[in-house]
Amino acid sequence: MSQKTKKRRDEISKIVISEGKVKVKDLAHQFQVSSETIRKDLHFLDRMGVISKSHGGATVINDYFQLPLDVKLQENLEAKKHIARATLDLIEDGSMIYLDAGSTSIQVAKLLRVKRNLTVVTNSIQVANIVSDSEHNVIVCGGLLQKRGKALIGGYAVDVLKTIHIDVAITGSDGFKNMDGFTTFSLEEIAVRRQVHKSSDVNVIVCDASKFDKTSTYIYGKFSEYDYFVTDEQDPIRLKQVSGVRKIISVRSV
Repeated sequence: MSQKTKKRRDEISKIVISEGKVKVKDLAHQFQVSSETIRKDLHFLDRMGVISKSHGGATVINDYFQLPLDVKLQENLEAKKHIARATLDLIEDGSMIYLDAGSTSIQVAKLLRVKRNLTVVTNSIQVANIVSDSEHNVIVCGGLLQKRGKALIGGYAVDVLKTIHIDVAITGSDGFKNMDGFTTFSLEEIAVRRQVHKSSDVNVIVCDASKFDKTSTYIYGKFSEYDYFVTDEQDPIRLKQVSGVRKIISVRSV
């Protein structure tokens, strides 16, 4: 398989899993290839168990990937899907990754089918449910269940994280306007996030543009402590708010 074909099939996988369903003609137009080429791509991805080929297109393997419990009511869902696609490029096959309980992390979890041999560490019940329906291994932190966010918090979760070396950690934020770091409303989750940061080689923040206008209660990490910031914000002036991050990845959500 050529690198061009592999790249196209990876992108098709992301689109199908993210959108729920696609049509052959739309993919052919988007990638500027023939419908027959797209059908071959979909047939290959179906055999690999990544998507399910249907008449005239393809769909996700099951409905759970389309409507995770806390995502269907979230704002800016399309932006989060685009952010998740860009974040996926920071994850290498065979690595140990962490995903928090944020809605953008849930979108990343949905796309992990295109990767191979991952171990996913999470404090999110929803992320664990999504990833469990794939070939990847899942490690769920113990701890007290925070019912609102379906997240595991507290000393047990921190103790588990102390025993694990994480290659890439992906977390969100509740806002950071006029702050010098990323914030959360949850006091209990600060210890978990800080331990994740200590245990990880690469730390990634994922935030849609609305978080530039929001301020939360507790700072859990300075901008300068993070390696990547993935967002759909395009305005260079607004992006200066997080200029301390080593690299900013800005994606278009429309």
